[in-house]
Amino acid sequence: MSLITEPKKSDTKKTSDEDDPECVWRIYSVLSYFIVLVIIGLPIWWYTTRVYRASLPLDEMFDITLKNTTDKEYGIPLSLEYDVLISIVNPEPSSLKIDLKGQDMEDYLQPFLSKLSPIADFTVKSQWLYHVELGAVPRKMYDHFAIMEEQLPHIISPLEKKLWSHLSPRPCLNLVLYFPQCRAPLHIYNMKNERLITNAMLSPRWGGIYILNSDKPSCEAKVFKPDIEEIVNTFIAQLQILFKIKGTSKDDVYELKLRKTQDMLESTKRTLKSLAQLLSEINSIVISDDVAQKINVAVENKDLTEKYLNEDNIDLALKHAKIAFEKSEEAFSDPSLLALLYFPDDQKYAVYIPLFLPVMIPVLMSLITIRKWFFNRGIDVKVKSE
Repeated sequence: MSLITEPKKSDTKKTSDEDDPECVWRIYSVLSYFIVLVIIGLPIWWYTTRVYRASLPLDEMFDITLKNTTDKEYGIPLSLEYDVLISIVNPEPSSLKIDLKGQDMEDYLQPFLSKLSPIADFTVKSQWLYHVELGAVPRKMYDHFAIMEEQLPHIISPLEKKLWSHLSPRPCLNLVLYFPQCRAPLHIYNMKNERLITNAMLSPRWGGIYILNSDKPSCEAKVFKPDIEEIVNTFIAQLQILFKIKGTSKDDVYELKLRKTQDMLESTKRTLKSLAQLLSEINSIVISDDVAQKINVAVENKDLTEKYLNEDNIDLALKHAKIAFEKSEEAFSDPSLLALLYFPDDQKYAVYIPLFLPVMIPVLMSLITIRKWFFNRGIDVKVKSE
């Protein structure tokens, strides 16, 4: 009677390995897939799909302290350039000719604006408007018509459609000279129902309107030659109220430069802090080298502005405040910040996971099989050695 011994598992595994000489190559193949997809592919995918962000002084931007400011009644938008648009309105040119040149008004206005040139650059232009009526309905008085100050918005709205100020990228200061019809002289009344001597109105952050009635001889001759100095002086008074200055003396200009320096400094601080908060909350915003350079320049000039303000060097403080204000605004409104705003990380994963997952599942399952193979092979070696 012969004894039949059952072969050991190690002998069976060894026979299986010897019968399948391509087993090692399959293992190498799976490992190569794993190396290419996981060790090499995933880092490259992560690096090429990441949002580029240049280095920024975020800590310094977050530490900026802002003042509590409120909107003021009068004022103009903060800018380094302004358009001054003189609009001469003649609603009925056939019955009354106005002997006035817009270029002369521009020339008369330039000396005043040159005194304000340290804070901004001014471009003066003029235009004529014909057959344009006031949007507000005046009230009939004894020998004239009256329009109230609260009707000013109804006057501006129809004029805005005719002005080219909305075509300019710079803030525009509108100076409107309106000549009423001879048969309907027009005067402005205030809230107390009192007739204004200046016959002019001012709109915050927009400009002013001056209503100039023609005299009786001019109406009879159908030609009216207004006093250009009186007109320009009225416009200068309106601009002084908008810029909050009493005159053009050295002290007045100094106060204006100091106020504008402080305003631009505060605007720069608000912009930089808002930008830091925005970049920290939205990770998909791209920060290019150009934007980073503008921000760094703005931060540097902000510090210099504060330094020269403490030293009471208003000219250098104003110079650096302009640079800081300009660069901060350019950085905040740079189009590249919105390049990947609508492609956040969760959408990136939603796009690429369906591509990687079907390939990774067989590779991971093969790795589990290879791990079992190495584990069993280690047990066989251990049994042999014993």
